[in-house]
Amino acid sequence: MYLRANGVSLYFPAHGIAASAQRGPAGTRVGGSLVSYRGKPHIRALDDVNLSLEQGARLGIVGHNGSGKSTLLRTLAGLYTPQRGSIEAGGPVSGIFNMSIGFRQEASGYRNIVLKGLMAGRSRREIDAALPAIAEFTELGPYLDMPLHTYSAGMALRLAFAITTTFSHEILVMDEWIGAGDAQFQEKVIARMNSFVESAHICVLASHNNTLLRRVTDQCLWLEDGRIRNYGPSAEILEAYGEEARAMRAAALAEEGLSRLPIPEGHPVIQVHVPKRPGSRAVELSWDLEDFRVGRVKLSVYESSTGEERLVATAPALCSRRTGEWVREGMEFRLRDGLDDVLLGSVVIERGHFS
Repeated sequence: MYLRANGVSLYFPAHGIAASAQRGPAGTRVGGSLVSYRGKPHIRALDDVNLSLEQGARLGIVGHNGSGKSTLLRTLAGLYTPQRGSIEAGGPVSGIFNMSIGFRQEASGYRNIVLKGLMAGRSRREIDAALPAIAEFTELGPYLDMPLHTYSAGMALRLAFAITTTFSHEILVMDEWIGAGDAQFQEKVIARMNSFVESAHICVLASHNNTLLRRVTDQCLWLEDGRIRNYGPSAEILEAYGEEARAMRAAALAEEGLSRLPIPEGHPVIQVHVPKRPGSRAVELSWDLEDFRVGRVKLSVYESSTGEERLVATAPALCSRRTGEWVREGMEFRLRDGLDDVLLGSVVIERGHFS
Protein backbone atom coordinates (compact mmCIF):
# COMPACT_ATOMS: atom_id res chain seq x y z
CA MET A 1 0.00 0.00 0.00
CA TYR A 2 1.36 3.45 -0.89
CA LEU A 3 0.35 7.01 -1.74
CA ARG A 4 2.78 9.30 -3.55
CA ALA A 5 2.92 12.83 -4.93
CA ASN A 6 5.71 13.30 -7.46
CA GLY A 7 6.61 16.94 -8.11
CA VAL A 8 2.95 18.01 -8.06
CA SER A 9 2.05 21.54 -9.13
CA LEU A 10 -1.52 22.73 -9.57
CA TYR A 11 -2.77 25.98 -11.16
CA PHE A 12 -6.22 27.56 -11.15
CA PRO A 13 -7.22 30.24 -13.68
CA ALA A 14 -7.34 33.71 -12.09
CA HIS A 15 -10.02 36.11 -13.26
CA GLY A 16 -9.84 39.69 -12.03
CA ILE A 17 -7.65 38.90 -9.01
CA ALA A 18 -5.00 41.45 -8.07
CA ALA A 19 -1.75 40.38 -6.47
CA SER A 20 -2.55 42.52 -3.41
CA ALA A 21 -5.68 40.44 -2.83
CA GLN A 22 -3.51 37.41 -2.17
CA ARG A 23 -2.35 38.85 1.13
CA GLY A 24 -4.07 38.06 4.41
CA PRO A 25 -3.63 39.31 8.02
CA ALA A 26 -0.07 39.94 9.13
CA GLY A 27 1.21 39.35 5.60
CA THR A 28 0.11 35.70 5.31
CA ARG A 29 -0.70 34.51 1.85
CA VAL A 30 -4.24 33.40 1.08
CA GLY A 31 -5.12 31.12 -1.80
CA GLY A 32 -1.67 30.59 -3.30
CA SER A 33 0.53 32.79 -5.48
CA LEU A 34 -0.56 34.78 -8.49
CA VAL A 35 1.68 33.68 -11.38
CA SER A 36 1.72 33.50 -15.15
CA TYR A 37 1.06 30.02 -16.55
CA ARG A 38 1.00 29.46 -20.31
CA GLY A 39 0.81 33.21 -20.79
CA LYS A 40 -2.27 33.74 -18.60
CA PRO A 41 -2.74 34.69 -14.93
CA HIS A 42 -3.20 31.69 -12.63
CA ILE A 43 -3.23 30.97 -8.94
CA ARG A 44 -0.48 28.48 -8.13
CA ALA A 45 -2.18 26.42 -5.39
CA LEU A 46 0.52 23.71 -5.18
CA ASP A 47 4.17 24.03 -6.12
CA ASP A 48 6.44 21.00 -6.63
CA VAL A 49 5.00 18.88 -3.79
CA ASN A 50 6.74 15.57 -3.20
CA LEU A 51 5.34 13.02 -0.76
CA SER A 52 5.72 9.28 -0.24
CA LEU A 53 3.53 7.36 2.24
CA GLU A 54 3.67 3.64 2.90
CA GLN A 55 1.47 1.18 4.80
CA GLY A 56 0.44 2.34 8.25
CA ALA A 57 1.27 6.02 7.66
CA ARG A 58 -0.65 8.60 9.68
CA LEU A 59 0.13 12.01 8.22
CA GLY A 60 -1.12 15.36 9.47
CA ILE A 61 -1.15 18.45 7.26
CA VAL A 62 -0.96 21.92 8.80
CA GLY A 63 -0.71 25.42 7.42
CA HIS A 64 -2.42 28.78 7.55
CA ASN A 65 -5.66 29.38 5.65
CA GLY A 66 -4.93 29.35 1.95
CA SER A 67 -1.70 27.39 2.30
CA GLY A 68 -2.97 24.55 0.08
CA LYS A 69 -4.08 21.92 2.61
CA SER A 70 -7.51 21.24 1.11
CA THR A 71 -6.16 21.44 -2.42
CA LEU A 72 -3.47 18.87 -1.68
CA LEU A 73 -5.99 16.46 -0.16
CA ARG A 74 -8.33 16.76 -3.13
CA THR A 75 -5.40 16.20 -5.47
CA LEU A 76 -4.33 13.10 -3.54
CA ALA A 77 -7.92 11.84 -3.78
CA GLY A 78 -8.01 12.37 -7.55
CA LEU A 79 -10.54 15.20 -7.52
CA TYR A 80 -7.97 17.59 -9.04
CA THR A 81 -5.53 16.67 -11.81
CA PRO A 82 -2.15 18.43 -11.46
CA GLN A 83 -0.75 20.23 -14.49
CA ARG A 84 2.72 19.09 -13.48
CA GLY A 85 3.80 15.96 -11.67
CA SER A 86 1.68 12.95 -10.80
CA ILE A 87 -0.19 11.12 -8.04
CA GLU A 88 0.33 7.38 -7.52
CA ALA A 89 -1.86 5.29 -5.22
CA GLY A 90 -1.56 1.60 -4.41
CA GLY A 91 -5.28 1.32 -3.73
CA PRO A 92 -8.58 3.23 -3.79
CA VAL A 93 -8.49 6.64 -2.08
CA SER A 94 -11.58 7.69 -0.10
CA GLY A 95 -12.09 11.20 1.19
CA ILE A 96 -14.26 13.19 3.57
CA PHE A 97 -14.52 16.72 2.22
CA ASN A 98 -17.88 18.34 1.59
CA MET A 99 -20.88 16.76 3.29
CA SER A 100 -23.05 17.42 0.24
CA ILE A 101 -20.92 15.21 -2.01
CA GLY A 102 -22.75 11.93 -2.55
CA PHE A 103 -25.52 12.83 -0.09
CA ARG A 104 -29.15 13.49 -1.02
CA GLN A 105 -30.71 16.09 1.26
CA GLU A 106 -34.26 14.80 0.82
CA ALA A 107 -33.29 11.18 1.60
CA SER A 108 -33.14 9.69 5.09
CA GLY A 109 -29.93 8.85 6.88
CA TYR A 110 -30.49 5.15 6.20
CA ARG A 111 -31.10 5.79 2.51
CA ASN A 112 -27.92 7.87 2.28
CA ILE A 113 -25.96 5.00 3.83
CA VAL A 114 -27.20 2.79 1.02
CA LEU A 115 -26.40 5.37 -1.66
CA LYS A 116 -22.89 6.02 -0.36
CA GLY A 117 -22.28 2.28 -0.09
CA LEU A 118 -23.31 1.76 -3.70
CA MET A 119 -21.02 4.64 -4.76
CA ALA A 120 -18.18 2.87 -2.95
CA GLY A 121 -18.82 -0.22 -5.09
CA ARG A 122 -20.40 -2.36 -2.36
CA SER A 123 -23.21 -4.81 -3.00
CA ARG A 124 -26.62 -4.33 -1.41
CA ARG A 125 -25.96 -7.40 0.74
CA GLU A 126 -22.73 -5.86 2.07
CA ILE A 127 -24.48 -2.57 2.75
CA ASP A 128 -27.37 -4.20 4.60
CA ALA A 129 -24.91 -6.16 6.74
CA ALA A 130 -23.07 -2.95 7.68
CA LEU A 131 -26.17 -0.87 8.47
CA PRO A 132 -26.51 -1.80 12.18
CA ALA A 133 -22.86 -1.06 12.94
CA ILE A 134 -22.98 2.29 11.13
CA ALA A 135 -26.18 3.29 12.92
CA GLU A 136 -24.71 2.38 16.30
CA PHE A 137 -21.51 4.30 15.67
CA THR A 138 -23.27 7.53 14.64
CA GLU A 139 -25.44 7.62 17.79
CA LEU A 140 -28.07 9.38 15.66
CA GLY A 141 -30.88 7.01 16.65
CA PRO A 142 -34.29 8.03 15.20
CA TYR A 143 -32.68 10.79 13.13
CA LEU A 144 -31.51 8.10 10.69
CA ASP A 145 -35.16 7.77 9.60
CA MET A 146 -35.38 11.52 8.94
CA PRO A 147 -34.30 13.51 5.84
CA LEU A 148 -30.72 14.69 5.80
CA HIS A 149 -31.80 18.34 5.50
CA THR A 150 -33.03 18.12 9.11
CA TYR A 151 -29.50 17.32 10.34
CA SER A 152 -27.04 19.79 11.81
CA ALA A 153 -23.62 20.00 10.15
CA GLY A 154 -22.17 17.96 13.00
CA MET A 155 -24.74 15.20 12.61
CA ALA A 156 -24.07 14.98 8.87
CA LEU A 157 -20.34 14.80 9.59
CA ARG A 158 -20.87 11.91 12.01
CA LEU A 159 -22.82 10.03 9.37
CA ALA A 160 -20.25 10.71 6.65
CA PHE A 161 -17.37 9.60 8.87
CA ALA A 162 -19.12 6.37 9.88
CA ILE A 163 -20.02 5.49 6.29
CA THR A 164 -16.62 6.34 4.80
CA THR A 165 -14.58 4.44 7.39
CA THR A 166 -16.89 1.43 7.11
CA PHE A 167 -16.86 1.14 3.33
CA SER A 168 -13.28 2.34 2.80
CA HIS A 169 -10.54 -0.27 3.22
CA GLU A 170 -7.53 1.31 1.61
CA ILE A 171 -6.55 5.00 1.87
CA LEU A 172 -8.47 7.72 3.72
CA VAL A 173 -7.96 11.49 3.42
CA MET A 174 -9.90 13.96 5.56
CA ASP A 175 -10.22 17.72 5.26
CA GLU A 176 -10.42 19.08 8.80
CA TRP A 177 -10.85 16.83 11.80
CA ILE A 178 -14.29 15.62 12.80
CA GLY A 179 -15.05 17.85 15.79
CA ALA A 180 -18.73 17.06 16.07
CA GLY A 181 -20.07 15.74 19.33
CA ASP A 182 -18.77 15.48 22.84
CA ALA A 183 -15.47 14.10 24.10
CA GLN A 184 -16.87 10.56 24.36
CA PHE A 185 -17.81 10.53 20.67
CA GLN A 186 -14.40 11.92 19.72
CA GLU A 187 -12.81 9.01 21.58
CA LYS A 188 -14.82 6.65 19.37
CA VAL A 189 -13.55 8.48 16.30
CA ILE A 190 -9.93 8.23 17.43
CA ALA A 191 -10.35 4.53 18.21
CA ARG A 192 -11.81 3.98 14.71
CA MET A 193 -8.92 5.87 13.12
CA ASN A 194 -6.35 3.90 15.10
CA SER A 195 -8.02 0.65 14.09
CA PHE A 196 -8.03 1.78 10.47
CA VAL A 197 -4.30 2.46 10.51
CA GLU A 198 -3.46 -0.70 12.44
CA SER A 199 -4.98 -2.61 9.53
CA ALA A 200 -2.01 -1.36 7.43
CA HIS A 201 -3.88 1.44 5.65
CA ILE A 202 -2.96 5.07 5.11
CA CYS A 203 -4.62 8.11 6.68
CA VAL A 204 -3.99 11.77 5.81
CA LEU A 205 -5.64 14.44 7.98
CA ALA A 206 -5.62 18.22 7.49
CA SER A 207 -6.64 20.16 10.57
CA HIS A 208 -6.18 23.29 12.67
CA ASN A 209 -6.53 21.21 15.84
CA ASN A 210 -2.94 20.54 16.87
CA THR A 211 -3.95 18.66 20.01
CA LEU A 212 -5.80 16.02 18.04
CA LEU A 213 -3.08 15.82 15.38
CA ARG A 214 -0.58 15.01 18.12
CA ARG A 215 -2.76 12.10 19.19
CA VAL A 216 -3.58 10.55 15.82
CA THR A 217 -0.58 11.24 13.57
CA ASP A 218 3.09 10.33 13.71
CA GLN A 219 4.34 12.64 10.92
CA CYS A 220 3.25 16.13 9.87
CA LEU A 221 3.69 18.18 6.73
CA TRP A 222 3.70 21.99 6.99
CA LEU A 223 2.42 23.71 3.86
CA GLU A 224 3.02 27.36 3.06
CA ASP A 225 1.96 29.03 -0.17
CA GLY A 226 1.42 25.62 -1.77
CA ARG A 227 4.95 24.45 -0.97
CA ILE A 228 6.28 22.07 1.66
CA ARG A 229 7.92 24.25 4.28
CA ASN A 230 8.75 21.46 6.72
CA TYR A 231 8.15 17.75 7.22
CA GLY A 232 8.95 15.47 10.13
CA PRO A 233 7.75 14.03 13.45
CA SER A 234 4.38 15.46 14.48
CA ALA A 235 5.55 16.75 17.88
CA GLU A 236 8.37 18.80 16.34
CA ILE A 237 6.40 20.21 13.41
CA LEU A 238 3.34 21.09 15.49
CA GLU A 239 5.43 22.84 18.13
CA ALA A 240 7.18 25.02 15.54
CA TYR A 241 3.96 25.71 13.64
CA GLY A 242 2.09 26.57 16.84
CA GLU A 243 4.73 29.06 17.94
CA GLU A 244 4.65 30.86 14.62
CA ALA A 245 0.85 30.86 14.46
CA ARG A 246 0.56 32.37 17.94
CA ALA A 247 3.10 35.08 17.13
CA MET A 248 1.37 35.98 13.84
CA ARG A 249 -2.06 36.13 15.43
CA ALA A 250 -0.83 38.26 18.31
CA ALA A 251 0.83 40.69 15.89
CA ALA A 252 -2.29 40.94 13.74
CA LEU A 253 -4.52 41.58 16.76
CA ALA A 254 -2.15 44.17 18.21
CA GLU A 255 -2.01 45.96 14.86
CA GLU A 256 -5.80 46.20 14.81
CA GLY A 257 -6.04 47.19 18.47
CA LEU A 258 -7.83 43.97 19.37
CA SER A 259 -5.36 42.52 21.85
CA ARG A 260 -6.92 40.54 24.67
CA LEU A 261 -7.23 42.48 27.93
CA PRO A 262 -5.78 41.03 31.16
CA ILE A 263 -8.24 38.95 33.18
CA PRO A 264 -8.15 39.90 36.88
CA GLU A 265 -6.94 37.26 39.29
CA GLY A 266 -9.86 35.49 40.90
CA HIS A 267 -12.27 36.24 38.05
CA PRO A 268 -14.56 33.18 37.52
CA VAL A 269 -13.55 32.50 33.92
CA ILE A 270 -15.54 29.27 33.62
CA GLN A 271 -18.27 27.97 35.91
CA VAL A 272 -19.96 24.60 36.27
CA HIS A 273 -23.67 24.08 36.91
CA VAL A 274 -25.31 20.72 37.63
CA PRO A 275 -28.83 20.24 36.19
CA LYS A 276 -31.26 19.00 38.80
CA ARG A 277 -31.90 15.58 37.32
CA PRO A 278 -31.51 12.61 39.66
CA GLY A 279 -28.74 10.27 38.54
CA SER A 280 -27.55 12.53 35.71
CA ARG A 281 -23.81 12.88 35.09
CA ALA A 282 -24.13 15.78 32.66
CA VAL A 283 -23.13 19.31 33.63
CA GLU A 284 -23.52 22.76 32.11
CA LEU A 285 -20.48 24.99 31.68
CA SER A 286 -20.76 28.76 31.22
CA TRP A 287 -18.39 31.70 30.67
CA ASP A 288 -18.49 35.40 29.80
CA LEU A 289 -15.26 36.94 28.51
CA GLU A 290 -16.62 39.59 26.17
CA ASP A 291 -15.34 42.43 28.41
CA PHE A 292 -11.78 41.18 27.91
CA ARG A 293 -11.78 41.36 24.08
CA VAL A 294 -11.87 37.62 23.68
CA GLY A 295 -13.41 36.40 20.42
CA ARG A 296 -13.93 32.67 20.14
CA VAL A 297 -12.74 30.19 22.75
CA LYS A 298 -11.83 26.52 22.84
CA LEU A 299 -13.40 24.29 25.48
CA SER A 300 -11.37 21.18 26.26
CA VAL A 301 -11.33 18.47 28.91
CA TYR A 302 -8.14 17.41 30.67
CA GLU A 303 -7.67 14.14 32.55
CA SER A 304 -4.74 14.08 34.94
CA SER A 305 -4.68 10.28 35.02
CA THR A 306 -3.63 10.13 31.37
CA GLY A 307 -2.22 13.63 30.90
CA GLU A 308 -4.40 14.07 27.80
CA GLU A 309 -6.36 17.15 26.80
CA ARG A 310 -9.21 16.75 24.31
CA LEU A 311 -11.08 19.47 22.46
CA VAL A 312 -14.80 19.47 23.26
CA ALA A 313 -16.02 22.50 21.31
CA THR A 314 -15.27 25.97 20.00
CA ALA A 315 -17.68 28.72 21.02
CA PRO A 316 -18.22 32.50 21.41
CA ALA A 317 -16.80 34.46 24.36
CA LEU A 318 -20.26 34.52 25.96
CA CYS A 319 -21.78 31.07 25.96
CA SER A 320 -22.92 28.01 27.89
CA ARG A 321 -22.53 24.37 26.87
CA ARG A 322 -24.03 21.19 28.27
CA THR A 323 -21.88 18.07 28.29
CA GLY A 324 -22.91 14.45 27.89
CA GLU A 325 -23.18 11.73 30.52
CA TRP A 326 -19.46 10.95 30.08
CA VAL A 327 -18.40 13.50 32.70
CA ARG A 328 -16.52 12.02 35.68
CA GLU A 329 -15.22 13.40 38.96
CA GLY A 330 -11.70 14.78 38.67
CA MET A 331 -12.11 15.95 35.05
CA GLU A 332 -10.79 19.45 34.43
CA PHE A 333 -12.51 21.63 31.84
CA ARG A 334 -10.20 24.25 30.33
CA LEU A 335 -11.06 27.39 28.41
CA ARG A 336 -8.47 28.65 25.91
CA ASP A 337 -8.39 31.66 23.62
CA GLY A 338 -9.36 30.46 20.16
CA LEU A 339 -6.73 32.67 18.52
CA ASP A 340 -3.52 32.03 20.43
CA ASP A 341 -4.46 28.94 22.47
CA VAL A 342 -3.58 30.66 25.76
CA LEU A 343 -5.22 29.10 28.82
CA LEU A 344 -7.77 31.58 30.23
CA GLY A 345 -9.16 29.52 33.09
CA SER A 346 -10.36 26.10 34.19
CA VAL A 347 -12.74 24.30 36.52
CA VAL A 348 -12.54 20.81 38.04
CA ILE A 349 -15.51 18.51 38.50
CA GLU A 350 -15.51 17.90 42.25
CA ARG A 351 -16.83 14.89 44.14
CA GLY A 352 -19.77 16.88 45.49
CA HIS A 353 -21.08 18.04 42.13
CA PHE A 354 -23.22 14.95 41.59
CA SER A 355 -24.35 14.38 45.19
